[in-house]
Amino acid sequence: MITGTYASVFACALGAVLGSFFNVLIYRLPRDESVISPGSHCPQCGHAIGPLENIPLVSYGILRGKCRWCKAPISLIYPAVELLTGCAALLLWIAYVAPRLSDAQPWQIPVIFFQALTLLLFIPISCIDARHYIIPDVLTVPGIVASAALSFLPGGLTPLQSGLGIAVGAGSLWLMGIIGSWALKKKDSMGGGDVRLMALIGGLWGWQIAFGAIFAASLMGTVVGLVLIAGKKLGQDHKLPFGPFLALGTWAAVLAMQLVSAGYLRWLDRMITG
Repeated sequence: MITGTYASVFACALGAVLGSFFNVLIYRLPRDESVISPGSHCPQCGHAIGPLENIPLVSYGILRGKCRWCKAPISLIYPAVELLTGCAALLLWIAYVAPRLSDAQPWQIPVIFFQALTLLLFIPISCIDARHYIIPDVLTVPGIVASAALSFLPGGLTPLQSGLGIAVGAGSLWLMGIIGSWALKKKDSMGGGDVRLMALIGGLWGWQIAFGAIFAASLMGTVVGLVLIAGKKLGQDHKLPFGPFLALGTWAAVLAMQLVSAGYLRWLDRMITG
């Protein structure tokens, strides 16, 4: 297993840097703004944020949560996303990436890192869906194409398995949406963004993980929905974004599969070596 303090610190720091970029995605994509130009700036006064003002987590503390120029408060969402992404990257490195890299063939490495990046990308996807009830296609469609392309590398999902995962993942959620629309007498109970997100999950991890993610997401969504309804915190339309639950469900399914696989390999090693 690839371990070490330096590697863990690097993974956490890289995650925080990614979290800073995720903040850009969260703010700009729902507004149909470019994520490249203009550079980072204060949304209140338009002041361009310099490199020293844009250090993940650190700059927020130095600036005391306020713009250096107009003193407008900086939302806590920014450092929260950076911290969450840093912690998530550390968890992924320890529990998912490092164990798989320890015995991976060179051609399997791109798949492992793309899977990890996709799991991290669920953070801005969840934030956008929770706030705006949309999942931008730019965050899912390229991933579906990439997952299909990566399936041609040996040692992972085959193109047939990836295609089946895309069909099963998207098809299952689409069917759930049709049933939900009929049962709740709503025009759309499942958004197209959710369906495309499941296509990405199925294409990258296969239909088994897709099913596990949907099951876990449905369970969590039902529990949260019932609690919100009981507390009268949910509108009469019972509208609840499903993307965050799919993201959490995928994390649970992927990490659970990793633990099961690791446990099986340890048991097999003990049986062989005595």
